[in-house]
Amino acid sequence: MTVPAPPVTVEDLDAGGYDDARLELLDGLCLLRPWPTPLRARVTSRLTRLLTQVATSGAHVLPAGVGVELSARSLLVPDVVVAPSAEVVGRRLRETPYLVVEVADASTRRYDRTLKLDLYRERGVPACWLIDPDTATLEAFELVGGVYVTASATGPHGEFNATRPFPVTVRPAELIDPPDAE
Repeated sequence: MTVPAPPVTVEDLDAGGYDDARLELLDGLCLLRPWPTPLRARVTSRLTRLLTQVATSGAHVLPAGVGVELSARSLLVPDVVVAPSAEVVGRRLRETPYLVVEVADASTRRYDRTLKLDLYRERGVPACWLIDPDTATLEAFELVGGVYVTASATGPHGEFNATRPFPVTVRPAELIDPPDAE
């Protein structure tokens, strides 16, 4: 895929017909993320299903590939998004989501944990979860006074009891094993 030269805006992506869900904009710089590994895809799918089953009225779990427009020059595509509405324009959410979830793998771990987390904080996203399938861990961050603070860090045999954006219990090991029945 050929991407436009920086600086790029979300409008430039629309005008050029760039609709690959792996394409993100980071302050005008195009970044093409790798395809998800089978493990990352499985964790994302299971978490989406879990959140959809327990979502309360007014919270919408959006399908994979929905981008969050943070500014005219920043567009990120979390692995899971929970938003106040299901109104997505051109596979893009313009309003601030309640929750974003990033599922890491070897090629995205540092990017998810640093740059993306910082941009979500700047946008005012109230909750962000980072899941690492390789270690079966979940770290949950909540925005307090403009800073993300760790609300929970759960290991492979633990469970995370979230209250935001709605009550849900997540057991990282159940997102990973056993594999889906064929």
